[in-house]
Amino acid sequence: MSTRRTSKWSTDLFALIQRRQERPARPDFLQFYPGPLTLSGAALLAEIQRVSDAISRPQLPPGARILVQISHPLALLLAVPAIWKLGGVPMLAEAGASPSERENRLEQFSPDAVLQDAGEAPAGSESLLVPPLPLLKLFPVAARSRLHLPASTVLVRTTSGSTGKPRGVALSASQVLADARNIAGSLRLSSSTRSLAAIPMSHAFGFSTLLTPCLCLGIPLVILENPLPELFRKVLGRHQALFFPGVPLLFELLLSSRLSHRLLSRLSPSVSAGAPLAPETARRFVECTGNPLRNFYGASECGAISCERPTQGRARPGCVGPPLRGVRVSLESIQELPKGVPGRSGRVVVRGGAVALGYVGAGTRPRRFHGRFQTADLGRLDTAGRIFIEGRLDRMINVGGRKVFPQEVERVLAAAPGVREAVVFSIADSLRGELVAAAVVGVNGLREAALLHHCREHLPVYRVPRRLLVLPALPRTSRGKVDTARLHSMLANH
Repeated sequence: MSTRRTSKWSTDLFALIQRRQERPARPDFLQFYPGPLTLSGAALLAEIQRVSDAISRPQLPPGARILVQISHPLALLLAVPAIWKLGGVPMLAEAGASPSERENRLEQFSPDAVLQDAGEAPAGSESLLVPPLPLLKLFPVAARSRLHLPASTVLVRTTSGSTGKPRGVALSASQVLADARNIAGSLRLSSSTRSLAAIPMSHAFGFSTLLTPCLCLGIPLVILENPLPELFRKVLGRHQALFFPGVPLLFELLLSSRLSHRLLSRLSPSVSAGAPLAPETARRFVECTGNPLRNFYGASECGAISCERPTQGRARPGCVGPPLRGVRVSLESIQELPKGVPGRSGRVVVRGGAVALGYVGAGTRPRRFHGRFQTADLGRLDTAGRIFIEGRLDRMINVGGRKVFPQEVERVLAAAPGVREAVVFSIADSLRGELVAAAVVGVNGLREAALLHHCREHLPVYRVPRRLLVLPALPRTSRGKVDTARLHSMLANH
């Protein structure tokens, strides 16, 4: 890959951002709390220039690939376009990783340099002090296996995937822009609306709904340094309406806080992604605010896919709505489906301008998508064109050669008296390869023996959980997803 060509694609994208931000706009285009720090578009460009100058001090190669591991949201918003301005390729990863996870990223993505929080950087790193940002560190990385990127790559999203192994998703400028435009057009976001950022913008969900619409489409943005109720109170006291993308756990915390219903009603429109949205959470939100909480569906590999449009705030179980503008969805047939899943269900396949270039990794050729991405989701389409997610195909458990779909066991557990929530996952077994395990949340007095008896009445023996935890609440990650690694640890100590 020619670094000169990579530099051109990145600098062209920054030129678009520059043209957008130079247009006359409101002086409070960007707000950062708890300050509040307020920036116009022109002032935002000046801050990006300062970060760009700091990054350019070390001698990095043209078209440098920079692994970005920053927790501070404003620093991230400035660092990404600063790297594009220099003709580089930002590779976004979650901050706060363990030492082994950071080493795995270096092996898998072979960056030219790493930009990260000062507290996690090795000795000898270049300090980037750009007030009011926190201290950041930039350090070159010794050459490893070269990462082959498609020539038009301007961004790499990193994800652990279902196996926990780091994986890179390469995107071109046109794909980044198509994703932002699909979202803005479908949700009717414009320069006259304002968005609220309280989720990590390093993740695909936050990047596509908040960072790129702000930089590339000129949609004003309010950023919270941390998702604290007091900061929500300050922001909602100053704005009548804010587009708010969040994860289920964040919505549950807001509903349990002391924020008034009047203030929470200003979160409109609100969309939830990152983990399944519980019908109870959606119901409580509409009762509290009078506004629907919409299921939002997407993937790192293809951007936003669909968004639910509930009637009178009533969410349909499993429904993630019709495809967004610019997105085409079809179903790919699957030979064996879990019991209870309609025969018209299949693998969700996505086409459109936002589908990424493909998977990338050090020492391997890119695996191209060619405008078509096969998700790991099992779904169906109703007569109105709405997508219903039935489960994850990559969660399938292989018990001695026999397939077990976790969603089938979860439905049986959820139907047991007293169960409020259930999750099913695999555990290793020396004889059968894998076995079924489960964790449930329910009413006081819920007994493991009763749950297993219920399962034996409704499932074949090999699908009945061999290990089962009854918990007061399911452990969750920062994104609101069930933390299966923590569940495995709990089973080991049970």
